Amino acid sequence: MARSFPTRAEALLNAKGAGARWQSEKAHSGFPHAHLSSDGRACSQMVKGLNWRCFRTVRRRGHDMALKRKIGGFCRALLLAASVTAVTVGAARPQELTDLNQQILDNPQDVALNLRYARAAEEAGQPRLALAAYERILINDPSNDEARRGYERIRRALEPAYTVTRVEAGVRWDSNPLNVDTGEEEAATAFARVSLVDERPLGPQRWRSIINAQVEHTPDIDELDYAFFGAQTGPLFYVGPHQAALPAIGGGVAGLGGDYYFGEVNLGLTVEGRSDSFSYWWRLRGGWRDYGEDSTAEEGPYAELIGGLTAPRFLSERGTVVVVPWVRWSDVEGSAFDFFDEHAPGQYLEYGLDAEYRHRLTDHVSVSAGARVRERDFDRTTVGPSTRSDTYVAPNASVTLTNVLPCSCDVRARYEHRENDSNDPTAEYEADQVSLSLLARF
Repeated sequence: MARSFPTRAEALLNAKGAGARWQSEKAHSGFPHAHLSSDGRACSQMVKGLNWRCFRTVRRRGHDMALKRKIGGFCRALLLAASVTAVTVGAARPQELTDLNQQILDNPQDVALNLRYARAAEEAGQPRLALAAYERILINDPSNDEARRGYERIRRALEPAYTVTRVEAGVRWDSNPLNVDTGEEEAATAFARVSLVDERPLGPQRWRSIINAQVEHTPDIDELDYAFFGAQTGPLFYVGPHQAALPAIGGGVAGLGGDYYFGEVNLGLTVEGRSDSFSYWWRLRGGWRDYGEDSTAEEGPYAELIGGLTAPRFLSERGTVVVVPWVRWSDVEGSAFDFFDEHAPGQYLEYGLDAEYRHRLTDHVSVSAGARVRERDFDRTTVGPSTRSDTYVAPNASVTLTNVLPCSCDVRARYEHRENDSNDPTAEYEADQVSLSLLARF
């Protein structure tokens, strides 16, 4: 009598557990294949193949489950180790800061100890504690480079975003606004200037943007009406103690006499900094200008290097001196001819200096005196066998009244004498200028 064989469900049940392969082989070995009929042998072979496929499937599933259990156990162990490490480090840093702080209380002038404390505070995410430590170091060791860099780095990081707007509006009288050598025509001009500086963090980088606008209106001489709008923006990089670099891209557009005057795009790099006795800045900038159809100049490149130095407490506790030198090169093409000479106003090399001394007489009254001196040598503008060369000198003086009006603004009265000396007699002129304006900052 033929022996009954297990069903597929029975084979699967037998294949469970750690002895799956052994159970499967045992199920196969229980069949007396030699004594079966041909139908029985075929059936036996079919069942044997069926059970072997079941065995392979179950073995693979068992292997995968074991691997998953191993990976899961490893991940749980790793997470546990990471959490224990984080808790340990989190607890160690405050303890380290506490220990270092106790040592500093016993020896507050120890520079090395304060540096350790500052580093540990930064790593623990306590920038204000690190800032205080760097300040203590600089009190005892002002030349310590690591402390200076750390102090400046954290101070800048903690500095909030800000926007400063400066506005000046007033009226100006000029005895010779057209700068002519003969036939002088005096005129009054209303003017306004606005400067906006915005600095704020954008992601991990601090960013500065500057907008400048200027409007002038001369009712008696319409061709002198002038307007300008310009902007520049770029990231701020701290390159040393009390020193920053600002690469920027910018542009501007101007109108003259109600028509398009020029447009420009530029790239620049500004470096600014300060020391114990003065602050400074310098800027290298190059750009391209395109003038309107009514201008003699057409289009071309220009470049300039300009700087500034401000020294407070100069000559007295209430005195400040400001010096701004510059060099400018322009190669804007475009020229015109008269009967004898060529005039190319956009091609020249210029260098000059602005200098001003300011003195605060009282809390409400300040006076200043200064001058602008400029030399401009033209490349293609000819005067007979020579090229044109101009020397411009403009001494000035001003009085500023602070907090004397109900508004939060200053009142400034300013006088300037302008004189241009040239080897071209038609380019020589002189003029006097007086202005009265209100200045506000907010």
